[in-house]
Amino acid sequence: MSLASIISSGLKTQKLPVIFEEIADFLGAKDVTEAMSRYLRLQILKATVGEKWLRDVFSVFENPDLLVSLPKPKALPYHPKHISEIFFATLQKTIESSAYLGEEIGSECISEMLSEGLSSALESNYNASLQTILNVWKGSLPPDLSVAQALGMRLDRVETKYATSILAPTSALPYTILEALIQGSYNRLSQLYTPLDQNVISTIQIKNTYLTAHLTALGEYITSVINDLIFDVQYFTERLENYVNTALTVILERLTARLDDLEAVESRHNTTDPTTGAPLLDDETYASMLAEIYADVQALQNTFNQIKTEVDNLISDYFSNLDNVLNDCVTLVINYLNLYESNINTLINNEVSAINGLTIPSDIKSKIAEIYERIRAYRGCGFDYS
Repeated sequence: MSLASIISSGLKTQKLPVIFEEIADFLGAKDVTEAMSRYLRLQILKATVGEKWLRDVFSVFENPDLLVSLPKPKALPYHPKHISEIFFATLQKTIESSAYLGEEIGSECISEMLSEGLSSALESNYNASLQTILNVWKGSLPPDLSVAQALGMRLDRVETKYATSILAPTSALPYTILEALIQGSYNRLSQLYTPLDQNVISTIQIKNTYLTAHLTALGEYITSVINDLIFDVQYFTERLENYVNTALTVILERLTARLDDLEAVESRHNTTDPTTGAPLLDDETYASMLAEIYADVQALQNTFNQIKTEVDNLISDYFSNLDNVLNDCVTLVINYLNLYESNINTLINNEVSAINGLTIPSDIKSKIAEIYERIRAYRGCGFDYS
């Protein structure tokens, strides 16, 4: 609407005050007047009551005994009477500010300031005290999914009906609750099985470490035994060689002596006595002496054969004993390793059997399924995982 139309309309109605009011409103004089009025009232408020009036708004929260002196409860900083007195004191300050600044600014000044500016500051004291008092009688905050995970971590020790009563008020979907239960149960089984798996792994590592150490020690033992046997073979060979050399030397000396005797007999038999023209040894004596020499040679031959047989038997017996010693050493080492590994494997198998024999996974699985079906029945929805 233009200024001309406003004047024309006022003249037609013949109401001059209306004309001036509409002209002032059109020119914005009304807003300026109201703003100046608010400013003057604010200055009057500041000059008359000062900042103390505003500080008193916060003082009652800090020290409610300024309103009424009461013993505080042990668990709370506010008495219930303090809360009501603070409420009325706040209303009084709101009314006072409305008297100075107008209803709109007065209510905004106190109520909105307390609502917005002090909401976080009062959350853990005044508001918390009010919540605590009310929650004692009417606390009804439903659980969230963290409760489902917490129950899942101890589901093997929780009754199904109890878990259902805790989880039914949860606002999540049934299959979302199911996932939270599964996650918590997975954490529970991880806590349960991880130490057991680590024990098995540790036992296997100990087995491998000690088995390697034992193999090294046994290898050194076998090497030491073989070295001793080699030295013993050398010593045995030297003794046997000395024995054979001594025996053969004696036999050779006797054979040499009998050969000399044979040559002497042969020479005497072939030599003719110049006086008689007959051999120094007659044929009969010669034959007798040859038979005697032959008998001695045969006896030496038999002795040599006996020595040879004895040496062969000594060598055979010695190496037979040597093989027995080696076999005994190898058998001892193998039996020791088998016994050690058998004992360790028995320990490992017992641990694995104990792990495989745990019924907690199946118990948790059946409980989760039962809880899910109960919640699904409550809600009348959810997927069927049976």
